[in-house]
Amino acid sequence: MLAAGSDKPAIQREGMVKVMKKKIISLILLCTLVFSTTLWGCGSSKDTAADSADTSKEASDETETTDGKGGKTKITVLRPGDQEKVEAFMEPAIEQFEKDNPDIDVEIMYESWAGWIQKYPTSFEAGTQPDVIFWWDNKMNDSSAHEHLVKLDDYLSEDFFSQIPDSVWNLVNTSGLDGTYYVPSSVDTAVLYYNKEVFEAAGLDPEAPPATWDELLAAAKAIKEKAGVPGIGVPAITGSEVLEEFVGMFINQATDAPILDDKSMPLFDTDEGLEAVKFVEQLVPYVQDSPTEYGRGELRPLLRDGGVGMLIDGPWGVAAYTAAFGENLDESKIGIAKIPLAPNGKEIAWAGTNGWIATRDETAEASAKLIEYLMSPEVIIEHHLAYGSAPLYESEFDNPSFQYDFWKVFYDEAQDYKLYGMIGKDSATPAAYYTALEEVWQQLILGQLSAEDALKAAAEAAEGVTSRNQ
Repeated sequence: MLAAGSDKPAIQREGMVKVMKKKIISLILLCTLVFSTTLWGCGSSKDTAADSADTSKEASDETETTDGKGGKTKITVLRPGDQEKVEAFMEPAIEQFEKDNPDIDVEIMYESWAGWIQKYPTSFEAGTQPDVIFWWDNKMNDSSAHEHLVKLDDYLSEDFFSQIPDSVWNLVNTSGLDGTYYVPSSVDTAVLYYNKEVFEAAGLDPEAPPATWDELLAAAKAIKEKAGVPGIGVPAITGSEVLEEFVGMFINQATDAPILDDKSMPLFDTDEGLEAVKFVEQLVPYVQDSPTEYGRGELRPLLRDGGVGMLIDGPWGVAAYTAAFGENLDESKIGIAKIPLAPNGKEIAWAGTNGWIATRDETAEASAKLIEYLMSPEVIIEHHLAYGSAPLYESEFDNPSFQYDFWKVFYDEAQDYKLYGMIGKDSATPAAYYTALEEVWQQLILGQLSAEDALKAAAEAAEGVTSRNQ
């Protein structure tokens, strides 16, 4: 199991033996079938064996790994998202992979995120899911996918796993899953974006962004009172945004713990949790009007145009500002800084990951080879450039697109900070918790609940979801 603070998984070779045994057994069964239907032995003729394999639909359906002609393993891969972007990154990568691995055929599947989110439960239940999927870490415990995940450390080396930072492995918590079922390809850390012109108007040093909660509160107050605009934007339109990147992040920092424990019970109903919620309560007078009408997408133009002073956001926000100011944000009016620290002084930030999973034992070896290739530095950088993800490997900074100081902020947080994310990796239904907590945190942001009442209500809401799921 990988959990926060755990070591990277030990490499187990017995999985390779199991795969070879499966292949030998499958060959024996195929030979028996051919002999019984044609009265010829397996070794009688290569052509005869091929023809028999072609005509034996039952055998091919059972193995689902070969085409019956060249002995090639066939696998499908899905990277959800805009098809144009997926094609631009995936097609050259797969073409080269097939050249390097002539015994493997790869079919690229195309699906939007929204489409795949709708389809994946029934896909896993029906056994029609792709062999390799780019997926969210908090979906690993989804009941429809859980039993289909391949233990990848049976097929990939320790050197492979060691190239991924320890902090990222700490973030990836597969909970009750025994082993490495998920390989993180990107890590998106929350940072502080701020408008330098607004800072100057408020009498703040644009080269000295707030580094602590106290400084963040003081900056928000100064911006509101002196610059005449909201000090900090809060994405309160949905439960996931307000929880993950605002209230929840401050709770993570204060408690040094995830939102939920390994039994999906709340961990934030503590003195430290109350400290975090009280801090949010102190920020409320300095957020934008009608905060529940704003998500990240609505707040970015406000920050860009000086309509709000600060915003907590991830690397996915960079594109909104580079489109306006050019690639080098270091020389623009948008500043990017590490997340301000709680009074405990611990370097803790919120983060999320996307990564690769394999879903079939029959194609596990080929799937693992593909994942290893897609994670190689020369390929992963094309993925990150296409989607605006922050660098995962230090070598990526050799690329001109990443040779800016602001990219180092994301990278350094991912390397050095303790990272918490999502609602809790142990929950099979994170959306239910987002929904349950959404109204509570919205009422806090609107000033309709005190910190004490909000903390109590949030704990009760989370406990209610857990009890209904048991």
